[in-house]
Amino acid sequence: MSPTTCPKCGRPVESMPGEPANFCTRCGTPTTSDAVRERIVDLMLQGIRDDMRKAVERLEHDEPEKYGRLAAIIAGGSG
Repeated sequence: MSPTTCPKCGRPVESMPGEPANFCTRCGTPTTSDAVRERIVDLMLQGIRDDMRKAVERLEHDEPEKYGRLAAIIAGGSG
């Protein structure tokens, strides 16, 4: 495992042998790789999309009039 360098202060990040260094031991900056950060963002966005989809399904079922007005606004109608 090669030593990690802090993206903020540029110093080597100390860690236990065989363990990833998640934060700089000097300044506290996260040392997560770009690939890991991208995956975290992807997972967060997927969760938001799922929550929004469920909210729209609930609105369609529980309040069809409001759902219809919202759908009309999104489609470019007057609602």
